[in-house]
Amino acid sequence: MRRNFSNTLLEVAVRDGHQVAKTEGVALRSEVATEVGTPRPSLKHVSSFSALTDLASPQTKARARAARFVDVAPPRLQPEYRSHNQDVPVVIVTSEIAPWSRTGGLGLVAGSYSYEFPMRGHRTMVVTPMYDRYEGVECLGEISLFADGQRHVKLWHRYMRCDDEKGCDLVFVEHPSFFRPGGIYTGDDGKEYDDNLMRFAILSLAALEAPLILSIGGSTYGDKCVFLANDWQSGLVPVYMCHKYRNNGVYLQARVIYVIHNLGYQGLYGPLSRFSPGAYLGLDDSATPDLYYNSLQGLVLNLTKGALLTTDRILTVSPNYAFEIQTPEGGFGLHEILKIRGNQLRLGGILNGIDDSWDPSSDGQISANFSANDMSGRAVCRRELQRCLGLREDPSLVIIGFVGRLTWQKGIDVLGSTANWLMEDTGNGVTGQIQLIMMGHGERLHVEMLRYMESTFRGRVCGYVGFDAKVERQMMAGCDLFVMPSRYEPCGLPQMYAQRYGALPVVTETGGLKDSVVCFRNDPSMATGFHIRPPLTRATLMESLYEAAELCLKWPEEFCRLQRNAMASNFYWPRAIDEYERHIDYTLWDPATNR
Repeated sequence: MRRNFSNTLLEVAVRDGHQVAKTEGVALRSEVATEVGTPRPSLKHVSSFSALTDLASPQTKARARAARFVDVAPPRLQPEYRSHNQDVPVVIVTSEIAPWSRTGGLGLVAGSYSYEFPMRGHRTMVVTPMYDRYEGVECLGEISLFADGQRHVKLWHRYMRCDDEKGCDLVFVEHPSFFRPGGIYTGDDGKEYDDNLMRFAILSLAALEAPLILSIGGSTYGDKCVFLANDWQSGLVPVYMCHKYRNNGVYLQARVIYVIHNLGYQGLYGPLSRFSPGAYLGLDDSATPDLYYNSLQGLVLNLTKGALLTTDRILTVSPNYAFEIQTPEGGFGLHEILKIRGNQLRLGGILNGIDDSWDPSSDGQISANFSANDMSGRAVCRRELQRCLGLREDPSLVIIGFVGRLTWQKGIDVLGSTANWLMEDTGNGVTGQIQLIMMGHGERLHVEMLRYMESTFRGRVCGYVGFDAKVERQMMAGCDLFVMPSRYEPCGLPQMYAQRYGALPVVTETGGLKDSVVCFRNDPSMATGFHIRPPLTRATLMESLYEAAELCLKWPEEFCRLQRNAMASNFYWPRAIDEYERHIDYTLWDPATNR
């Protein structure tokens, strides 16, 4: 029987006297008591994953980084690249930002942007929809925009302090279309809102107006800014910049960087009789070729295509993904455009960072803390993981973990097909010596598979339908191996968490997984995990799982060496922001895109 974790593993959404209250589309903050003896709230199952649930407060980040500098071998947290344009403001345009709104990794990444850029000295603004009544915001005014008719929107401001001197201006865009009882993009029935094009056109226009008209701290941001437009929801920012503002002599010194988090979602809208660039978006005829796209449903508007053609620079969330999207297999119909932009040296990739809260030496959600220099706490975490998930408490077995959406993209079907083989003792000293933990939710077929596997292999398989953030952290701290057999993965964050906690990742050689895991087969001395040879099949997954489990069981000292390699990995945000600063400089030095 599965047991509850002890109070040491309760919800870490309580930080610095605040509790993050989660809903499907919004996260609000409310004051809670945190004195000694006051119970901390238990964690509820939520609809997002790992990555998407924990974001340390600015104060927590600052304390963690200061403490880490006195460690024996700390990850690099100081900037290595010095920006040549530190005085240029950064405007981040995003449809979600943690902790106020979040459905996926975008919200977490945007939340990290809002801390990291101010800490580098940039004046920083985030423009995002106002999905609920947020506390501590001030209305700065009302503007009129054209998106399927005249729309009146209010702009609300909140200053988020990062340290004693630096902070970020949060600008929330209020319009009735953003206040919905369902999710951010879809209703309770799971269907996309039919006015999403209008909603995110409003966001894009408001983001372009805000730096020009809002006097914050006594001055506007002005017309020399760098905009970071994130995914298709902000895809109209470079389109409006190119075809509306620059054509009228505005923002001639500004630049737009379009960040692709997942090219599989492009923002397609048709028929054109309803969604025309002119009548619906207020653009002139010059924008039409950039937005039109021949899809399986006929001629439609494609916001991502428009962004790729009009932006000044394109970034993806890993270097390898920047290469993959230029191929027919990874480009989702836009590979030719991306190849052209790549040849123009306007395309790059930066591996996402992880939040400071992911540190086994200070993580308050795991059973015991540990480090690469003292791994004794990891054995405690391992025992507690087995106990709480109803697995046989046996230190000699290899524990393999999986956390993710139960979908085709994540390769859960292939992983499920290996279960019988993993559990069967055939005398090779590896299979049959394994426990498997799979946590996630998604397609019903795969949900039923998890339940069937747990019932078939009691005490050896845990099929956890749902998601629990503290269970996931305990998995990172207690599993020996962490498997991610994704068919494609733009970046991926769990494999980075796993390495920091000493769970060696077994990942498909794709996207950010390839960039972030050093393969044992290719470089044994520097290895931090194992690669699955593409394309993903049952045979290639079995090969890599066997290799990893065999090393753990038969050569434990070598396995521990790999664990120490993995735990020394630096995936924190300052490393990534160095690269963003570099690309901001390149973008400002290059001429603007004109169409």
